[in-house]
Amino acid sequence: MKSVKGKVILIRLVSVLLMAFMVATTLSGTVFADDAALDPTQFNGKGNVTEAQGSVTNIIGGIITIAQVVGTGVAVIMLIVLAIKYISAAPSEKAEIKKSVTIYVVGAIVLFSASALLGIVKNFATSNIK
Repeated sequence: MKSVKGKVILIRLVSVLLMAFMVATTLSGTVFADDAALDPTQFNGKGNVTEAQGSVTNIIGGIITIAQVVGTGVAVIMLIVLAIKYISAAPSEKAEIKKSVTIYVVGAIVLFSASALLGIVKNFATSNIK
């Protein structure tokens, strides 16, 4: 019995840590209150930034941000669905749900790795487009 209780506590702990990580990554975006007053050349030291280059950078940055937000939202919703299924499941069904949790954790790790990689690509592209 102790090993079952230990596994339940471990699953709950991992779930709480995963939720905290997802909330932290969702809320950790760069936000400027008024970008109309900002001059891009004053931050990166590069001159001759054309309007077309700035708009392409903004579009790509917006697409990457949307992908990150949607991915994080899907991960949070899936975690909530799995938690509700686990809480309301009969003891015989909980083993099947635990397999789903393992798959979810692997998927969440891949999703957040891809999200972080998109952020790195975004920062690299915005700082190196000439």
